[in-house]
Amino acid sequence: MSGNAADLAVGEFIEIKYRVPQRAFEDNGEPCLSDRWFIAEIIYQDYDTPPMARLADGQFTDIRPFMTWRRIPGRGSSDFAGTRG
Repeated sequence: MSGNAADLAVGEFIEIKYRVPQRAFEDNGEPCLSDRWFIAEIIYQDYDTPPMARLADGQFTDIRPFMTWRRIPGRGSSDFAGTRG
């Protein structure tokens, strides 16, 4: 994490790390996971609740204490709009 989630501001851009399953070419019984970073914009911040973010694909998520995230310096809202599918 790059700081305290309570310090995030509305309009700020971050990347959130998720563990996602990879396609397995061999069935060895072990799940194969990879880390992926997803761009998100902070859309709501209240100091009584976790910050709310909108992912580039339009989904919403809370920024929970257990989540790994990092700030993206220099990203403007027009840059974010171009990443949506």
